Amino acid sequence: MELKEIIDKTLSYLQQEKVILYPTDTIWGLGCDAYSPKGIERIQQIKQRPLTKSFILLVASYEMLAQYVKVPTEVVAFLGEQQRPTSVIYTEVYDPHLPMAEDHSIAFRVVQDDFCKQLIEAFGRPLVSTSANISGQPSPTSFAQIDPKVQQAVDWVVPYHQENQTPTLASQLVMWQDGQLVYIRR
Repeated sequence: MELKEIIDKTLSYLQQEKVILYPTDTIWGLGCDAYSPKGIERIQQIKQRPLTKSFILLVASYEMLAQYVKVPTEVVAFLGEQQRPTSVIYTEVYDPHLPMAEDHSIAFRVVQDDFCKQLIEAFGRPLVSTSANISGQPSPTSFAQIDPKVQQAVDWVVPYHQENQTPTLASQLVMWQDGQLVYIRR
């Protein structure tokens, strides 16, 4: 299947509020439209995770990110210096319909991976991203490590990069708080 065909097929599932299993710029993730309560609820069921646990949302660019949260210039500068994909928790959120944490914060990552970038640009809105595992189990570092139960529970398994067995890492996670960046996960 050609990349454009894979993206088009994946878009059709996202537009129907379905859950996808897809390669991100870090580890394989479970995803859906960030505005889909139905999709988010399904992901929580698949992962068997508490409803209160928040998600990371993926966007294609800093311009897209700025539509949803206030992005301080210090954060953009910090992210430009990072070698590893980095998700940032923001506290000034413009859209109350996004899946925020209980404290009304939200984590975003601007993706670097070409497939993710093209998919999100074509979709035109953020994607939910969470590791493709049952809550409490180790995050799979390659497609081959994803539990078959998780693979069978989703609506669409993206047929891209599945053969890549190079271990990957989750993003580092920082929080922009009171004018400073605080590391949550390195």
